[in-house]
Amino acid sequence: MNIIHCKNDKKLCLKKTFRVFNKDKYKDFLSESTTVITFSKIHPTVSAEKLIINGVKRISLSSHDDIFLHNVQCESPFYAQILWDITHQLHLGGFIYIEEPLQVDNLLQKDYYHQSFELVEVIDGCIYKYKKVMPLPIEKDRGLECWSFCIPVGNDDPVFLNKCIERIIEINIPHKEIILCGDPHPEFKFFDKVKIISDERQSEENHITKKKNLLVNAALYNNVCILHDRVLLPLNFYDAITKFGDFFPITGFQSFYFQDKHNFLPRKYSDFNTISQDLTKEINIKDVVRENTKLISKLFYCYQHPARSHFGHDYLTGSLYLTKKSLWTKYPQNENLFWNDYEDIEFGIRISSHGVPCRINPNTITQSMNSRSVIHYYGYVATNNISGKLTMSRSVTEQIPFIKRKPLFRISKEEARERIYSFAKKYGANKNTLFQISCSSMSGLSRYLIIKKVISDVTVKLPYIEEFMADFSANILCEPMAPNEYEDIIRIMFSSASPKVKKRTLVMSFILNNQLFHSFSSSPFYKKNDDWFIEKCKMTNIGNFISAINLKYIIPGVYFPHGIKEVYRCLHGTTLWKE
Repeated sequence: MNIIHCKNDKKLCLKKTFRVFNKDKYKDFLSESTTVITFSKIHPTVSAEKLIINGVKRISLSSHDDIFLHNVQCESPFYAQILWDITHQLHLGGFIYIEEPLQVDNLLQKDYYHQSFELVEVIDGCIYKYKKVMPLPIEKDRGLECWSFCIPVGNDDPVFLNKCIERIIEINIPHKEIILCGDPHPEFKFFDKVKIISDERQSEENHITKKKNLLVNAALYNNVCILHDRVLLPLNFYDAITKFGDFFPITGFQSFYFQDKHNFLPRKYSDFNTISQDLTKEINIKDVVRENTKLISKLFYCYQHPARSHFGHDYLTGSLYLTKKSLWTKYPQNENLFWNDYEDIEFGIRISSHGVPCRINPNTITQSMNSRSVIHYYGYVATNNISGKLTMSRSVTEQIPFIKRKPLFRISKEEARERIYSFAKKYGANKNTLFQISCSSMSGLSRYLIIKKVISDVTVKLPYIEEFMADFSANILCEPMAPNEYEDIIRIMFSSASPKVKKRTLVMSFILNNQLFHSFSSSPFYKKNDDWFIEKCKMTNIGNFISAINLKYIIPGVYFPHGIKEVYRCLHGTTLWKE
């Protein structure tokens, strides 16, 4: 027998096993060519390959003969990733044996696996022997040389879309195509480099799930990268993919957003998350509709450390997915849900219910070119650190005052004034307030004070509360609230609370104060549409170096298997540089 003796990475602080693998117990029915994978203790004299396992480690088998998984699910949280890797390497007609000390859910009975594996017999009442009778769904998508890059788009200013496409064009891949779904702005620069498909729009809402499904269906190649237009891919994309290996499940990269002009303020931004509750116990995960999102919004979710795993709870956020076309078409996104309907949570938990894990490729990163204020909490993000402890963390450099910040909104000061003025006039603000709006400097603090003045001055009747709140989001906040905060505020607005309490609720809302934190002394609005871009200079080199140290050694929830120089190169290579 070829024995692979696995150990969970000690940094994860998981309990050590007390179980023992006795080779002699299984020699009557396991052949010499069988590969045994176990986390149990083995006798020191038994020859075995030692392997440290964590959430970013993939298993590559030297032999594709029969496989015996011994106490893997009861000993390691990475059982779903391990099973995924080894089943796609097992040859057709080969056998896989599974033994667990407890009665656990058998993933080979899940939808993704069950047609490919046939239960042959149960040995000694506890060892399940399966035969691989047909290839797994994504095995026909073998190979990493051909990629379809799929981007749902709107018709707003294409400054980020242009950079996103320019970067994809720069990436060295043997074969690639770029597909957009939607109607790009006329100033989009690369109409001749992309294929554009209709989003079949039937409403004004952002039907992001439908767009992504249409994109994958239109993809020419079997490897698909679905990304939002604010995501800047790394130049070493193809190297990172090939190093990670083929037959990957739903996979993403770590992602960061830099809040400042010189890359001193890194934040984790929209990559790999986990939800505390078992969502399949709360709702019918195979039939989620928009009404269910009210429940989802009340559950607790946070960033997951890439080296950790909680199968059935982990999910990738919707910013970027690396997947095989056949896997996505087998389990498409739920078109009952739209953008901001927690469609990424629903998707991740639903595919795990079919046996498909989500994970991170640690070999490179992406950067987000802009951000939403609701993604962080005054610079902090909730993260499961490597030892599994929930932490509220942020970069130590967030405490340095007066670091020049990037704009928060993709609108100008003048447009912001017009929005506030229109809102104030519609809801009855007096002439003095309207005059103050017209001459406000619109810095972070002055904007907040003028909003406070407007809210104290306006009135709204109960039947128009929902319209008022929609206008408040569009014209005052300039971005959507998180659904859970919106539900809390709308409940107060419809309550018997006094007008003073209702107005204080709006002014003291988390989203508005979070926006103030982002841009207290500077303007949250742009002057030129390249204000998010970074100057190449010594200060930025210093910022990238300090951030590399922060990300490698200090900020929890981040995983870099390589040294500081490589982290620095990752940051430098994904920075949105000014031309």
